Amino acid sequence: MPVTPLRKACVFACGMFVLAALALGAAGRAAATQGAPSWATGDLWAYSSSTGSGTMTWTVQEQTTVTVGATTYNVWHVVASTASGSISFSLDIYLTTDGLKQAKTGGTFPFIGALTTTSDPPVPTAVFPLSPGTSWQGSSQVTTVSGFGSTTTTQSWSGTVTSETSVTVPAGTFTAAVIRTPAAGNPFTLNYYSEAVGWMVKTENYNGAGALTSSESLTAYKYTGNSLLLILLVVGVLVVIAAAGVLLLRRRRPPMPQPVPQQQYMPPQQDYPPQQPPQGPPGQGP
Repeated sequence: MPVTPLRKACVFACGMFVLAALALGAAGRAAATQGAPSWATGDLWAYSSSTGSGTMTWTVQEQTTVTVGATTYNVWHVVASTASGSISFSLDIYLTTDGLKQAKTGGTFPFIGALTTTSDPPVPTAVFPLSPGTSWQGSSQVTTVSGFGSTTTTQSWSGTVTSETSVTVPAGTFTAAVIRTPAAGNPFTLNYYSEAVGWMVKTENYNGAGALTSSESLTAYKYTGNSLLLILLVVGVLVVIAAAGVLLLRRRRPPMPQPVPQQQYMPPQQDYPPQQPPQGPPGQGP
């Protein structure tokens, strides 16, 4: 069977879909690193608590700016909503678009009222890309403003990626980087970050004795980062197939007939008798 451009394009398209599945659909695959997410307005992650005390939902609201000290940052505005029985409240979180570092939080809490904190410089939740053995540390000036006044303190922060593992939660099974915060000492928190999900799939909280006290697991999510990449791949495949189809049609199109040049009509030649010289009047000689 001859290999036509259209068949070549179909084979290429199938290969592209296989690559897309390997890159995007295999959430449980092993990966050397976990890259930073690509958020968009409307992305969300819903969690349930192991204590049964309620649910929490993170929702990306918009991309905006926040000024902390003398620096203005491009940030994602995220609303973290918590509900437990008849009690619910929400927290506004502002994470930098470059690395998802926490620049500002604000909300209204029972018995406290409005409370806002800013961190200068912003505190990283993680430093991407994440791979086992990666660590970070530093300090920030944290200013807290509430109805009781304003205070500023220096707070140290650190973190490390202890391993990469497969995690099963109600939303599915995912490969995740395990982030320990702080990098050493108790109490501490383990966050399980998955690039396929775009955020944490699980969080475990440990007390001063190093014992697990509670956890939150991902129950549902909406993340457009991988969907956008898949759309671009599909569009690219369709363009290749269309181009191959045009090439195939051009090769199969019969050649255009060449116009036949018109010949000028020439009347047929007739043989006439030779012309005699003119004769003078009879009786006249030379």
